[in-house]
Amino acid sequence: MNVRDRADLHTHSNVSDGIDPPAHLVEMAEELELGAVALTDHDTLDGLKDFLSTGHSDCVRLVPGVEISTTYREKEAHLLGYFVPPDAIRLQKRLRWLEDVRKRRFPKMVDRLEELDIEFSDEDIEDVLEGVQTPGRPHLARLLVESGVVEDTVEAFDIYLGKGRPGYVKKDLMDIEEGIDLLRETGSVPVLAHPFTVKLDALDDDLKDLKDMGMLGIEVHYEYGHLHLNPDNERLARIAEKLDLIPTGGSDHHGDQERQLIGSVTVDMEIVNRLSDASVELGGAGLEMGR
Repeated sequence: MNVRDRADLHTHSNVSDGIDPPAHLVEMAEELELGAVALTDHDTLDGLKDFLSTGHSDCVRLVPGVEISTTYREKEAHLLGYFVPPDAIRLQKRLRWLEDVRKRRFPKMVDRLEELDIEFSDEDIEDVLEGVQTPGRPHLARLLVESGVVEDTVEAFDIYLGKGRPGYVKKDLMDIEEGIDLLRETGSVPVLAHPFTVKLDALDDDLKDLKDMGMLGIEVHYEYGHLHLNPDNERLARIAEKLDLIPTGGSDHHGDQERQLIGSVTVDMEIVNRLSDASVELGGAGLEMGR
């Protein structure tokens, strides 16, 4: 299959918890001859203008997006939004609240690690957070690797930063229905990210419930290996078809070698077109936004 027929719809830049600048993601997508790439930073739109204004987008369709930290039935659930306007004022205002939540949480996690006699200099913390709008556990994981405390970021989460581990601090989240509503009112397409991380009690019924709230897609194609999960993606694909939800997918590229890298998990360009059509139906610009 022609690589230009493929799209990676889940990547992160150094504006949130990735390593690469937004423009570099586009350059890598071009080098890989992808047909499209989406930038879906955590809880911020601040990288989208640079992403859309890059001079390296002649052959790659650019999909501006976001990944919002939400809660569904008292469980953390991440909500992807596609074709998000960089200047969506009301959405931006609510995301600023989530940014503040993350910024208040980060020093608390540093304190937890200090209680374990793991200390970082102010300079090290400033370096890892340079230019970052939404600090999170991956930044601490990289510090743990650089300090020689752990071998890689997967071990950092397994021992120190995963839920229930000594460095973990719970964060406030947006209700998923509010997130869906905020995205839809901006003409953006709401999609549930990596559903098996949510540990839904009744997958079919819960996804139907989310569809009734206005969710339009689910991330079917995703590699869960770094999370030690063995999901049934084929079942997820069947549910997506039954509920007429758009089956998206992507690498969740952060730039860390321990995780999937850009282009390693892709979907057909038909999915991008379906997302674009859905955006237009909601009053958004769809693919015209990335031209």
